Amino acid sequence: MLNGNILPCFRNPAGYVFFLFLPLTVLTNGYSQPVFYSQSLHKLYYSLPASCRLDNPVADTVVSCAGILSGMNVPVAYSWDGYGILAHVGYRFLQSVDSLPFHPAVVRFLERELLILLSTDNLEQKLNTNRENSLVLLHNGNTPRRGFYRDRNGLPLLLQTVSGMDVRYLEGRKYEVRLACGQEQTLIFQFFADAELLSDMDKKERDERIAAQLIHHRAKNGNMSPLVPACDGASMQIFLDTLYVCQGKSFIIPQINDNLYYLKTGDIFELVFSSRWAVASFQNAMLSSAGHNYTVQITHRQYGGVIRRYEMKSRDFFDYFSDDYDRYFGIETLERDVLSGTLIFADRSSGSLHIAYVTVGLWELLNGGVVEMNLNTNIPQHNIENLFGKRDK
Repeated sequence: MLNGNILPCFRNPAGYVFFLFLPLTVLTNGYSQPVFYSQSLHKLYYSLPASCRLDNPVADTVVSCAGILSGMNVPVAYSWDGYGILAHVGYRFLQSVDSLPFHPAVVRFLERELLILLSTDNLEQKLNTNRENSLVLLHNGNTPRRGFYRDRNGLPLLLQTVSGMDVRYLEGRKYEVRLACGQEQTLIFQFFADAELLSDMDKKERDERIAAQLIHHRAKNGNMSPLVPACDGASMQIFLDTLYVCQGKSFIIPQINDNLYYLKTGDIFELVFSSRWAVASFQNAMLSSAGHNYTVQITHRQYGGVIRRYEMKSRDFFDYFSDDYDRYFGIETLERDVLSGTLIFADRSSGSLHIAYVTVGLWELLNGGVVEMNLNTNIPQHNIENLFGKRDK
């Protein structure tokens, strides 16, 4: 019991507790010890010297840590998420990670992997795990010898001289990251765009994390800004009668896309939202800020048959997925004034998907009522077959 609220939790085989569904007061006011989403991050944190551990929740802090490498300090970065959970620990090899021109998940992954390489008490096992995960590290184009990882003139010295970083996303499946180091040397990392690898969390942990975060998430600005049309007036296409479409991208099949629908008044295009255009209005409500701030009733189907039910406002729900995802929607049916469709959030960094099967009555849609969602999270995109119209009963 804390602040008068019971902390729901689960206990893993190692015996320690992850508090996931924390009361909002705990998330905003802090907790006496770090709280983790994953077993691996818990293990990494407590493998560091006690003098290096940072317990107080802050957005992003770097600690100069002695005791990991002999005679050298290591810059250890700590990051808490907006919910008060310690979300990242890693080796800070860049001077600044603000406003990076690529997805921050890649940087966090490399920071964590480098810290593990420098601090693990079983380097051989770590290198074997990297080979099994197809994680490759090259020094000047060659595979380094084992001693390179701990030699002061090897990896530790190069990391202190990093001057630039180039990230390439190859065929939408694999990353190649090149670090420019002192004396014209290079470190190259190659690894698959895999959610489990990038997060170092299994599906159960990732499902629990997203549920915990969704429950407590609040939109950053209170209101979602309307989407700016991707089309200019000349690119708008007449869809039907006076209805225009801004043709976007499709996902797997043409019926699932990010098209938006507009009516033209004079020279101005406005998102359509009316009973006359119910299907187009449904699409606009799911892909933009058209419509109302609905109550979203979520049935979240997680790993291992776990089902969680909770509700939140649509403004908060869509804001949660606003930064790092591409969003697509496909209308399935309009029967007896009940609309249904498939909503997809595609993670830009890892190729994983979150899929919501959405149902709403026409009156509820037009008047800001209740939207029902069956939510399935962390689905590998390469495993998706015959996605459109598939749902859990």
